[in-house]
Amino acid sequence: MEKIFTIVVLLFFCYSFIGWLWETIYCSIKAKHFVYRGFLLGPITPIYGFGVVGVLYLIEPYQQNIVLLFFLALILVTALEYLTSFLLEKIFHLTLWDYKEVPLNINGRVAVPVSIFWGLACVFIVRVLNPYLMNLIIGWQQRFGIFLPMILLMITSFDLGFTLANLASLRQAMNKMSATIQEKKQQVQTDLGELKVAAEERRQSWLTEIKEQPEWRKQLPKLNFQERRFLNSFPNMKSKEIKSPLAEIRQLSKELRKK
Repeated sequence: MEKIFTIVVLLFFCYSFIGWLWETIYCSIKAKHFVYRGFLLGPITPIYGFGVVGVLYLIEPYQQNIVLLFFLALILVTALEYLTSFLLEKIFHLTLWDYKEVPLNINGRVAVPVSIFWGLACVFIVRVLNPYLMNLIIGWQQRFGIFLPMILLMITSFDLGFTLANLASLRQAMNKMSATIQEKKQQVQTDLGELKVAAEERRQSWLTEIKEQPEWRKQLPKLNFQERRFLNSFPNMKSKEIKSPLAEIRQLSKELRKK
């Protein structure tokens, strides 16, 4: 039992790290600058760990049939992705990814092309990658026993607690920043009145107002590293609580870091 527990936990962390690495490289190339992805501060994305471990163990009897493996993995991983998106929105009022522009999507949470990719990726993992990784993990299990997975679980537990605390403070900060932006926009609109000002200048005037009034800067929160990372790592993040576009909140966050 201890051996199985150790192997499962180590598989979870390995695939969580591989998933984080994949997302970080992909999003960095797409954004043309380094993007530190992941919900947690550590270099893991747990949804990948849960998804792959689920495929390896829950549908193990069907893995010899490559077609059945593809479809069952597709269904399992898609269900996990949908559930994760749903829980993030209900618990944290956040949407971290949005597939509404992808064809054949369901509420923007999952999409058929993405699910096909996950199904193919799982076939590759089960048939090609996992046999080599298992040899490595069995070696770790024989050398470190249960201590390595327990240490990793403890570190991740602290990371999760730290992340949730920062996420709560980020929500409060974003609400305050959004309220300030809306207030300044309203003030600018009133001040400009009937003046014929270019649309772009009108949109940016709220930021100029804040720049020129130090007392406003002092009232606004400065985000710490984890809060800024979370805000910047998910360009498609949405929140029903926030009235201002997240692009404006990111812009204001950068301005508040300046001395």
